[in-house]
Amino acid sequence: MPQVTLYAPDITCDHCIATIGKAVGTVEGARFLAGDPDSKTFSVEIASGAVLDRVAETLAEEGYPLGEASAPGAAAAPVGASAHPGMTVLGTFGMPSASAPAAGTHHAPTPGFVPQYLKVERTEAGADITYSCPCGSTTEVFRLDRSQEDQPPHSCCGHHTLIGADAAERLRARLGADAARYDIDVQTVTMPWGQPLEAAQAAPKG
Repeated sequence: MPQVTLYAPDITCDHCIATIGKAVGTVEGARFLAGDPDSKTFSVEIASGAVLDRVAETLAEEGYPLGEASAPGAAAAPVGASAHPGMTVLGTFGMPSASAPAAGTHHAPTPGFVPQYLKVERTEAGADITYSCPCGSTTEVFRLDRSQEDQPPHSCCGHHTLIGADAAERLRARLGADAARYDIDVQTVTMPWGQPLEAAQAAPKG
């Protein structure tokens, strides 16, 4: 299961960490790993975004609501770093509003069109992400389905958009030998349940 670091601003001591550990243990699909009262963070393994929702609800009931992903304690641990001995951080999760814009870090490989991820809305299957396309459309929607392990990209006017774990790598694999003919823009988009996912858009070169 993925390991993630969560931030709870109301953590003040080791007793808080112990309480959080017991609470996480009551959620099926989640396992508490370690916590640090100084940074107000703790690490857990979660089976899915839906499990993260239940963890957040349980902790809020215990008096430890999760903070924003941009909170100082949560942002301190970069992806792939170890915040505690034996713990690998694969992502930082907060609990932003479901209606918040899909802000993220942009990593455009070449100058040119930069897609914008305009709106993220929770759905029963996962989320609908509205984005802009080089053709001028601002109403294209990628419908993320969390039940699909290898969801196909959404295509518009010869451009292909994929959102999910390792989206850029998966998009290149789908393009196969044609991948060299595309520039792939990579950004990070935050889902309604607080999970940052990679968003990749392939645009033909030239």
